[in-house]
Amino acid sequence: MEAHEPLTLAALEAITALLPSAGSDAAIGCAADADPAPDDLRVLGLLVPLVRLALDRSAATVQSSPVRAATFVKLAEDLYRQSGYGQLLATSSATSAALHTITEESLAAVNQALATPSDFASSGTLPHDVPTPSGRQPLYRDETDFLSAQHNLTHFQAQHRVRSAENLLPRTGFNGRELPPKYPLLGQVLTDAAADPKALATLATRFEALDPQRADGQGGLAPDRELEGELAAAARTRNAQGTAKLLKDQAKRLDERRAATALLGTEDLFIGAHYLGHTAKGYEYKVITTAEGHELLATAADILNSPRTKAGTVPRVPIDEAPTIPEWAIDPKVPLDQRPTAEFTDVGVPVQLDPTINMQPGESIEQALTRQRAKRLHQFMLDALRSATAPPEPGFGSTDGTTAGSAGEDQMPLAPNFTMNVTVDLATFMGQLETAGLTDHGEDISAATCRRIACNAGIIPIVLDGTGVPLELGRTRRYFNRAQRRAIAVRDRGCINPGCTMSANRCEAHHLDPWMLGGRTDVSRGCLLCPACHQSYHAGKFRIEMIRGIPHVLAAKSRDPEQLPRRNWIFFPATSPLQAA
Repeated sequence: MEAHEPLTLAALEAITALLPSAGSDAAIGCAADADPAPDDLRVLGLLVPLVRLALDRSAATVQSSPVRAATFVKLAEDLYRQSGYGQLLATSSATSAALHTITEESLAAVNQALATPSDFASSGTLPHDVPTPSGRQPLYRDETDFLSAQHNLTHFQAQHRVRSAENLLPRTGFNGRELPPKYPLLGQVLTDAAADPKALATLATRFEALDPQRADGQGGLAPDRELEGELAAAARTRNAQGTAKLLKDQAKRLDERRAATALLGTEDLFIGAHYLGHTAKGYEYKVITTAEGHELLATAADILNSPRTKAGTVPRVPIDEAPTIPEWAIDPKVPLDQRPTAEFTDVGVPVQLDPTINMQPGESIEQALTRQRAKRLHQFMLDALRSATAPPEPGFGSTDGTTAGSAGEDQMPLAPNFTMNVTVDLATFMGQLETAGLTDHGEDISAATCRRIACNAGIIPIVLDGTGVPLELGRTRRYFNRAQRRAIAVRDRGCINPGCTMSANRCEAHHLDPWMLGGRTDVSRGCLLCPACHQSYHAGKFRIEMIRGIPHVLAAKSRDPEQLPRRNWIFFPATSPLQAA
């Protein structure tokens, strides 16, 4: 930007020189009570139709050229970001000037003068500022009321714009003193046009809702600049999904910070299945559960909707009708009725919509699958309740509690094999600290809860060393064994490709060094990739490097010219490519 600054200033001076003076023939007919308008505002009036004309002409020159199209898209995005900055800058100026006090006559004259921006640029006049008479109420309550009435915004849209201007830009107070923005680091991202203005404004509002404060050393509280800087850096390089993940991570850290000073937890006050009433949608319940309960429900939903499980698929084709796998892959000693069918190799098969789920008008396939997931989980809970509360049926149980037979068990939904991995550091595992652990589904679990569940089994603590690398498990072999896969899953949490949302239970363990080339089957040389990213890796779309025991991805040069090693910010929101390097 600095290299082009002289050209920019020269262009601005040239445009200004084209404007007729306020007293010229072009300005004849203006009201006698009008004042000359500042040239900078007149230039803006001329730029409105000029930019539109330049956009239309640029679109016509693109034709079938991808290079021109990419250039046009980039320049239009830059223009949009500058315009978004200008929108908030104008709102901040409106607050400083107490715009809501403008009189009806002045506002009507302004609207008339700006009906055609190019005519305003030619006339160069604006009406006088007339103060509101003493004792009369201002025309609008505040700037939010003005924006809502004058620009067809809802109250909440206008309020969001005013609040965003206060969060991101400086303004002048009622006493004439300049007030800094609430979040200057995020404001700098806006000023640099380094992110989508609307997304950045929303990000600042959500960050404000976290109430991120620290002691200022003078007995008061001040915004946490460390968290703000972390968020500002992410806003420059990540999309809305990435910054949302970081916000969630920051919320957890703030909760942990506040919980450390809390005297009494309130979790037990809210846990339960709360009946909300009978509505047009049905009988509504609200379920609030613990990390353990969430893990059970999430695991059940995963199994019920996975195409690789019996519960998540439609009835299988009879064995004599289904195609078998290739002859070369079959052991000749395996009987015909025990040979796997072709559907056994369904790596990467997506979840299918059940025939009983009818898509509604306007509903996308993703929304239908989400509804199917919820419906299956609901049915599973009902079936589990029936099984737990129903008396034993003849032939299925005995008076001493033992099972007499297994007939009919195939009619029940597949029960989840609930094994919860809890990641804790070595000090916590040894009982020296009380820090929280992390479950497979990314939920925090306290050290006390971890020890309590461990008394009844069903929980596996994964011990990390001081740098967060799982201790080596298992022996070297052709395939990663169960212990090694668990250790890799704890370290990576999911697919390591940045931006991929596939959790560990939907991923495959990948050898960084091919086995046929002498590679080792060790945790330190393995990582998690989902089937789609696994295929992309073998297609050469990215590389993987192991740095200090942690796998990092280097994207293709067309996506990342700097070739910085990166971790997946979906599962590690606070990570940074500079730290990784």
